[in-house]
Amino acid sequence: MSTERLSQPNEEQFRIQGRVLYLTKDPLLIRQQLEGLGLANVSSDQLMTDVSTDEIIPNKACLSYTGKEEGHLGNFVLTGLRGGIIKPGEVASGNFQVLVSGDSFAKGSSRIHAPLALQEAGINTIVAKAQRIFKGNCVDLGVNVIDSPSKASAFLSQKSIELQTLLDDLPLISQEVVKHKGLLKYFDALEKGKTRVPAISIPQRPMTISEKIFASHVLNPDGSTGVQFVKPGVECVLVPDKYYGYELQTPVVRAALREEFGNTIPVKNKGKVTLHNDHTALLMEDASTTQRREQTTWGKSLGVTVYELGRNGAPAICHTKMLEDHALPGNLILGNDSHTCTLGVLNNLAIGEGALKLAGAIAYDRMIATVPETVRIDLKGKLPKGVSMKDFMLMLGAMPEFKDRQVGSGRIFEFGGDALENIPFDEQIKLANMSVEFLGYTGIVEPNEQIVQYLKKHRDLSEEKIRYLMIKPDENAEYSHRFIIDLSTVEPTVATPGDTQNGRPLSEIERQKIKIQKAYLGSCTHGTPEDLRQAAEVIKGRKVADGVKLFVQASSVGNLYEAKDKGYIKDLLDAGAELLPIGCGACMNAGPGSTEQGEIGIFATNRNFPGRTGKGKTYLASPATV
Repeated sequence: MSTERLSQPNEEQFRIQGRVLYLTKDPLLIRQQLEGLGLANVSSDQLMTDVSTDEIIPNKACLSYTGKEEGHLGNFVLTGLRGGIIKPGEVASGNFQVLVSGDSFAKGSSRIHAPLALQEAGINTIVAKAQRIFKGNCVDLGVNVIDSPSKASAFLSQKSIELQTLLDDLPLISQEVVKHKGLLKYFDALEKGKTRVPAISIPQRPMTISEKIFASHVLNPDGSTGVQFVKPGVECVLVPDKYYGYELQTPVVRAALREEFGNTIPVKNKGKVTLHNDHTALLMEDASTTQRREQTTWGKSLGVTVYELGRNGAPAICHTKMLEDHALPGNLILGNDSHTCTLGVLNNLAIGEGALKLAGAIAYDRMIATVPETVRIDLKGKLPKGVSMKDFMLMLGAMPEFKDRQVGSGRIFEFGGDALENIPFDEQIKLANMSVEFLGYTGIVEPNEQIVQYLKKHRDLSEEKIRYLMIKPDENAEYSHRFIIDLSTVEPTVATPGDTQNGRPLSEIERQKIKIQKAYLGSCTHGTPEDLRQAAEVIKGRKVADGVKLFVQASSVGNLYEAKDKGYIKDLLDAGAELLPIGCGACMNAGPGSTEQGEIGIFATNRNFPGRTGKGKTYLASPATV
């Protein structure tokens, strides 16, 4: 798993020696390129936008990857693109070196498999407006990303670019990572005193919640932790409080650490690490079983906490487990999944990153991040009866300011307002969990009584301690944008297939009389007792229609038992629902309930990009609507 691929000693230019693959809106042009046609001067309005990581490397290819199958990911690269334009092996055999695409490239999952698959197929440069997590993974792997239109145009026309010009687009610490030939080698140089972190000295300024958490976790040149102030745009080396991963990512983590350290892998702080067997919990295929077994064996050899499967599947989906047992207000948390943002509901800064970031944290107790701008969203009023915070988030994502990338892209969503006091904690989870779906960096919720009561229930903490830990924004904190939204104006909302931000009023969708075959309620977004209550309240005394299958999951054993005790599970089962074990499941096309070709599903999950939940088309909605 070499990370030394960006440049070699004495090289001053990067040159195009292979072919360029343009992802055009016209699938015929993509097919013609695969068959030998060379394109040039493709205008930006002809390029495909919103290509998700599920399209770059389908989940099924990741599920069968254990880190030992050389070229496996490269063989399947882009085979999920728009329903199957590209066949296995076509990119890898096409001598392509550069991939050109449009805005919002690689949105969605944090899995490092996406740039790794491109790299295995021979592509070492991406020309596109790529999303944050993907770009960070590319830096860690040594894959070039050019997102400046002027630099992209010059590169594609001249067939070369100065390496320093590529580096100039990166923040200073990331440039150092590249110069040191990878994240782990950079951290090693820090550890041995061969280089130093930059000193951060920002004049006094009011700060947001996340800025305060960033500031308190900054690593200083003298080895101490914490500075008084940070501001957006500052890149920092940070000391996280917790970090966690799961079985799909750890093959890459293990390979990187073994390449660096051999068989004796250091673990800087064992108490901070947890590993979760949850993403493949509903799959019994050989590769998935191998992934879980090897993660468990490896984790135990390191002496870190590993959550294994039990009678009900996983003990919890990883984010739910972190909420219930590990995360606290004010924490800085690194997770190996884009939905790490879920933990922000506990008033902490939770950042989803790729596998090499977790490797760096395990070995050195360090991470790197740039302070983003923050969007403030104040909530007032009360939701109408039968309307949920999932409806609110689907409505929010469809607002022109968010859908047109004017507001959310790369920014933190800070949720506040008086309405939070009366929104159940299970419902507040949606605020943080769904932030990444609108291209947000993460989501964070300001202190409120619901957080206090949740932590009193799940932790051995006094109310006084909980309130002490919680972080409030300064009164005059600076935000890139501010919104005040009256919850009484929210109506039931459904996101149509293809994108979470395709939110439309349910009343409009209902008129189309769409026939469905699959309905699904679960995932880290919708497996709480409150979610199951909402669904049970609607379906109690009714039966699931002929020709429709309804699948139901809890997101943790604790949530399952509570829902059983309150009768919600019985109501759902009496109506004809099928109760599934705990795990990620069909939310990521990894278990029962996934849609087949030609099927239409309606899911209470978090994401409906093409291929995400199977071969069919998926609508997203609240538990009550599902």
